[in-house]
Amino acid sequence: MRTLFQQAANRLHAIEDHLTVRTQIAAAVAAMSIVLVGTLAAGAALISYRNTAALIENSLTGTASTASGRLDRFMATRQQEMKLFAELQPMQTQWQGDPAALRSSLENLQRSFTEFAWIGFADVNGNVLAATGGLLQGKSVAARPWFKQGLEKVAVGDVHEAVLLSSLLTQRANNEPYRFVDIAVPVRDTNGDVLGVLGGHLNWDWASSLIKDVEANDGNADATLSILSKGGMVLVGHQKETIRYRGDELAGIVKAGAGTFREIEGGEQMLTAFHVGTGHRDYQGLNWIVTATQPANVALKAAISSAQMILAIGAATALIALSLAVLVSRRIAAPIIALTQEADRIGRAHGPTMLARQSGSVEVVQLSRALRSLLRRIGLAEERTKEAELRASENAMQLQEDMLKLRQLADTDFMTGLMNRRSFLAVADDAVAYCRRYKRNMATLMIDIDHFKKINDTHGHAAGDDAIKSIAEIISQSIRTTDKAARFGGEEFVVLLREIDQETAVLLADRIRASIESATVRHGDVVIPITVSVGLALFDESDRDVQDVIERADQGLYVAKKTGRNRTFLMPAEDERAARAA
Repeated sequence: MRTLFQQAANRLHAIEDHLTVRTQIAAAVAAMSIVLVGTLAAGAALISYRNTAALIENSLTGTASTASGRLDRFMATRQQEMKLFAELQPMQTQWQGDPAALRSSLENLQRSFTEFAWIGFADVNGNVLAATGGLLQGKSVAARPWFKQGLEKVAVGDVHEAVLLSSLLTQRANNEPYRFVDIAVPVRDTNGDVLGVLGGHLNWDWASSLIKDVEANDGNADATLSILSKGGMVLVGHQKETIRYRGDELAGIVKAGAGTFREIEGGEQMLTAFHVGTGHRDYQGLNWIVTATQPANVALKAAISSAQMILAIGAATALIALSLAVLVSRRIAAPIIALTQEADRIGRAHGPTMLARQSGSVEVVQLSRALRSLLRRIGLAEERTKEAELRASENAMQLQEDMLKLRQLADTDFMTGLMNRRSFLAVADDAVAYCRRYKRNMATLMIDIDHFKKINDTHGHAAGDDAIKSIAEIISQSIRTTDKAARFGGEEFVVLLREIDQETAVLLADRIRASIESATVRHGDVVIPITVSVGLALFDESDRDVQDVIERADQGLYVAKKTGRNRTFLMPAEDERAARAA
C-alpha cells in the first residue's frame, strides 16, 4: 500500500511540473467544485430516494394490511353471526323439532347473509336434519372435518373445493369448481349438552370481490393484490392454485407478519408488500397472507424522479463551476489547448500528419518543438514495426499450419484417416482408467477382413486398399462420436465403445459386420465381395490395462475366424482369467 501511495505522489509531481500555476489553480478549483457538489448531490439524492421509497413501501404495506384486516373482520363477523344464531333462545325448540321449520329458519338466515352458499344442521351422529335448499338433507357429514371440529368448539376451516355439494350446486358459467370456507358451531341445549353442529359454507367469491374493491379504492391502480394460504398457495389473484412461496422464504414471511421485499416476476423486478392475517376478536385467523405487488419502476417512480432531480441540480451546479474555472483559465491555456487538439487529430481520417508550430509562452514553444521531433521518430518506428509485424505474422501462420499437419500425421492412419495404434492406445488407456474409477462399461471390437490375402492376390493391392478404405468408412459411420476407431495395421481394425452394455455392444458389432457384408466395394469395374470377422470383449475389473481387453477381443476374433468367418464372437472375461490362473 505504501508503494502505491508513493507511486501516486510521484505521478502527481510529474503532472505539476508540466502545468503553470494558473492552470493548476483553475484545475484544482474545478475538481474541488465537482467533487464537493457531486458528493452533496449524490448524498441528498440517496437520502431522498430512501425516504420516498420508505413512504411508498409503507403505503403499499398499508394496502395489504387493509385488505388483510377486512378479510379477518369479515370472517370474524360471519363466525359471530353463526355463533349468535346457534345460541338464540327461540331456536332451542327447533333444533330437535320439525325439520321443515328448522330449514325455514336456516333459509331466512341465508337470505340475511348471502355470502353463505349452504347452511345446515347435523345431529351428533353427523346426519343432516335440515339444510338450505334441502341440499344434503338426510345425508351424513360425520366424516367431514368441519363437523368433527364443530362438535368440540367453534371452528373455521381453510379454503377448499366442494365435495358433497359439487354435484348439487348449479354449474358455474366459467366451469370453475365452488370453493368454500367452512364455519362450524356446536349447538347445545339449556343443560350444555351438544345437540349437533350448525355448519355454514361461505362462498369464496366474496374474497375476490373484497380484493377487487381494495384494488379499486387504494388510489394506486397498478397495485395487484393476492391472497395466499399459510402454505404459500395463491387462493385469489395472479397464478391462482399455484405455490408462490415455499421453504425459508415462506417461513420468513409468516415470521415477519408484515413488510416488503423485491422479487423478479416474468423478468421484471416487482415491489411486493405482505401482511399475515392473525384474526380479529374471537376469530383466531387462518394465517392468510395478503400481498400487494407493483412493478418496482412504477412503485418507486416518485423516489427515482426525486433522486434524478437532485442529481440533475447537482450536475448543473457542477457544470456552472466547471464553466467558471474554464473561463478563468482559457486565456492562459489557449495555446496548449490548440496544440492538444491538433495532436489529437493526428492519425485520424483526413487529419494532419505533423503538428503546426505554436507560440504564446516559452513552455508552449518548447512543447511544440519536442512533439514535432517525437512525431518524426514515431513515424519511422511505425514503419519498421509494421514490417516486423508482417514478417512475424507470416511466420506464425506457416508454423501453425505445419504443426497442424504434423499432429494429424502423428495421430492418424494415412490411408483411412482413422486413429493409428499410438494415438488409439493413449485414448484407450484413459477410457480404461475412467471406467475403473467410475464403474462404467466399455467394449472393444477387433475387426479383421476375411481372406484379405486372396483379395490382394486376385485383384491387386490397389483393390485391397480400396477395401480397407471402404470398411474404415463403414465403421466410422456406424459408431457414435464418443466412440473411437483405429487401424492397427494391414486389414485389422480396433473400435473402442464407451458407456455400452453387453447386449448393445453385440448388436452394434453384428450391425457393423452385416453392413460390411452388404456393402458394394468396387475397384474399377470389378465388385469385390467382402466380409469381416469380429471379436468382442467387455471391460472387466480384473483387466490390468487396455491391452488385456484388446487381447481378449483378439482371442474372440481368432474364434470367429476358426468357426467359419463372417461372424461376431464375444470372448468372456472369465475364460481369460481361467487361462491366467492356469
